[in-house]
Amino acid sequence: MFCRRVLLTLLSTAFALTTAATDCSKLPVFYFHGVRGDHTNAQNFVANLTAEGRTVVALTFCEMPCSLQAIVLQVPKAITQIREIVANSSEFNDGYIFLAHSQGGTISRAVIEEMDDHKVKRYISMAGLQNGQFIGPDKVEYSIANDGPFLKTLVPETMFNYSAYGPEDFYGKMQKDYVLYSIENPDAQYTYSQFNVNRWPQFGSFSTANFFLPVYNNVNRCLPGDNQCIYDQKRRKANFLKLEEAHFFASPA
Repeated sequence: MFCRRVLLTLLSTAFALTTAATDCSKLPVFYFHGVRGDHTNAQNFVANLTAEGRTVVALTFCEMPCSLQAIVLQVPKAITQIREIVANSSEFNDGYIFLAHSQGGTISRAVIEEMDDHKVKRYISMAGLQNGQFIGPDKVEYSIANDGPFLKTLVPETMFNYSAYGPEDFYGKMQKDYVLYSIENPDAQYTYSQFNVNRWPQFGSFSTANFFLPVYNNVNRCLPGDNQCIYDQKRRKANFLKLEEAHFFASPA
């Protein structure tokens, strides 16, 4: 309950800061839920923001089991739903706000970068996995107790068996094996979102083996003469810079 109150306070602060610069007090809001979530995760935000007179749309393009799907496949679905909603209501003509949580933060930023016709004025990401996920040497005990059971639900054992690793393996062996699996099985990038958000310290292999994060962090390598790659990098950057303001709240975990 305390964490929820803090989150709502932070959210209210973010909206207050943005309205001080530009009057966006009535802009509608799109909500992106996290992995294994659905539109009901937005109920507290809906209650508070509709009380301010806002319209809140909790997106439903890929809920529950579907949210485990590769993010590179979810992004087009999100864009399609947003365009359909915007096209059918003049309420969105003056712009709108993206509010996203956890994996929804990663998806929503990719939507902003890919959607050339977006009118996102304010962007709020809460624990949004913007730089990916890596279980490092700190807080290993916490990861064993909390992340271990959770990770097992994200990828089937037939692909990568998290259950095969004991507590001692969380000090490097599990992470290395997962990275090697990702590198040796590039098609995994099109299966489950966990492969898209996983990152590792060795930048060279990460920037080429992960098909999602490097692209939307604009650090993917363009080969000499690949004009389309260079064009897309510039296009995505320009789309992100169309935002008037962006607020990123980190996770305490």
